Amino acid sequence: MMKHLVVGAAVFGVASFATAATTVYDNEADFLAAIGDYLLEDFDGYVYGGFTEYTLDIGPMNGYSGTISAQGGANSYLWSGDGNMSTNDATDALHVDFTGAPTFSVGGWFFASDISGYFVPGRQVIIELSNGFMYDFVPASDTDFRGFVSTDELSWIHIDAPDDASYYWSTMDHFYLDSPAPGALALLGLAGLMRRRRR
Repeated sequence: MMKHLVVGAAVFGVASFATAATTVYDNEADFLAAIGDYLLEDFDGYVYGGFTEYTLDIGPMNGYSGTISAQGGANSYLWSGDGNMSTNDATDALHVDFTGAPTFSVGGWFFASDISGYFVPGRQVIIELSNGFMYDFVPASDTDFRGFVSTDELSWIHIDAPDDASYYWSTMDHFYLDSPAPGALALLGLAGLMRRRRR
């Protein structure tokens, strides 16, 4: 079952729409029902501060793969928490370029962490997709799922936990890449068309 179709995406945050229709899922089971074979990266085996490199390749799995990087500073690099991936510098954002099979779906646990890598409640996370879609939400926990299915092929996702007087680190875990199940793209395209006609 699709939840929060294009029109409803703004219920949880601010959305900016390009030519693509994007469906937002806040239920992992519903997201999995809408996609086929996928890449799932849980960052198992990574320990606190055990990974500090400029990029991390994930996959290939079922044809899907990607490269995770930290973006913001001149010498940005990644940093692992206890079974998750983050940035070394709080002013950086996480960025994943999709390098394998055509990708239309992405999802996972996205949250802000503190300097010790622990979830910070009440902190905003901003997701941006290569199709122009932006999504702003405050995760309830470090396992609060969000999934995105687009009618246009996606080439990257950008994850930011904005700083204020304090610093917050963009963090991700339980990360999916895939394409929608057969027929889902047509349904999403129809939903996007209906939305454009109402303007």
